[in-house]
Amino acid sequence: MRGLAAITAAVLCAGLMVPDAQAQRRDGRWVELGCKEVSFLGVDRDTLRVGRREGRFKAIRLEARGNDVEMIDLKVIYANGEPDDIQVRSLIRQGTRTRALDLRGRERAIRQIDMVYAKRLNFRGRATVCVEGLD
Repeated sequence: MRGLAAITAAVLCAGLMVPDAQAQRRDGRWVELGCKEVSFLGVDRDTLRVGRREGRFKAIRLEARGNDVEMIDLKVIYANGEPDDIQVRSLIRQGTRTRALDLRGRERAIRQIDMVYAKRLNFRGRATVCVEGLD
């Protein structure tokens, strides 16, 4: 009886130590694809070149560093040139990430990611948007 209780307690404790469920989805891991600095002026556009050497991804997510960033639009261009327009239209708070944004067609090689965003005008320093891919 004690053995069963010990096993049950161990299983419950192990369950509490599981990292972010999204990060462990389908045994994949999140890989940083790159970062871009957001300007202080109104709307900004940037292209993050990824390239084939980075592999194939099931999903991407965005992280705001240094300041809040208002993401307006996101376009993923795959290795074959096919675009995937992902309408984000949300505020990403400093130090937080978006939910996983699934890529059309599942595991896809990404050539580049075009971002349209606006930095919040609160003059608290720089803002950086980083993109991670789930392999």
